Amino acid sequence: MSKERFLSDLKSALGRMSEEERREVVYDYEEHFRMGAAEGKSEEQIAQGLGNPRVIGRSYAIDALLEEPKGGGDVKAASVLRAVFASISLTFFNIIFILGPFLGFVGVLIGLWATAVALGASGVAVVLSPIGALVVPGFVNLSGVSPLFLIFAGIGVAGLGVLAGIGMWKVTQLFVRGTAAYLRFNARIVTRRTQGGRE
Repeated sequence: MSKERFLSDLKSALGRMSEEERREVVYDYEEHFRMGAAEGKSEEQIAQGLGNPRVIGRSYAIDALLEEPKGGGDVKAASVLRAVFASISLTFFNIIFILGPFLGFVGVLIGLWATAVALGASGVAVVLSPIGALVVPGFVNLSGVSPLFLIFAGIGVAGLGVLAGIGMWKVTQLFVRGTAAYLRFNARIVTRRTQGGRE
């Protein structure tokens, strides 16, 4: 593969990276070609030694998606989701090693969030049941249970729902950070960029 073709494929694979980042990556690989030429290597030998430019470009694009915001804070969940699907395109095995576990963990998170919401909603419903028994006595039946007990029990269950929601928020943040770290690691393994490039 010629230098021109390599750099063209690399640029097209960089995706939505900023123009400055794209120039920096392309410059790094132009430098690889200059150094290789100084050592007497042909463009084809240099390109072969660097690897697949499309995979390299997608790997940088994944890194760009997973960069932490400049003001600090966490990577956005939407960026992690885009990075998951971009990672799948790196190799066939990423369908097994990324998509499978990702969908499994997302399913567990959805189930746990549903539990937290159900706890909160059922607690509110129990608190409101004595009022419902007064407003529509034929529709809501307290079955001899003390309204005061129902109010306190409902507050307790609603409180558990709120605590579960707070816990799930922390677990979701941890999941997003962990997924971002794993995607970065996977992209580096796939492209073997730890031996060269921008790092």
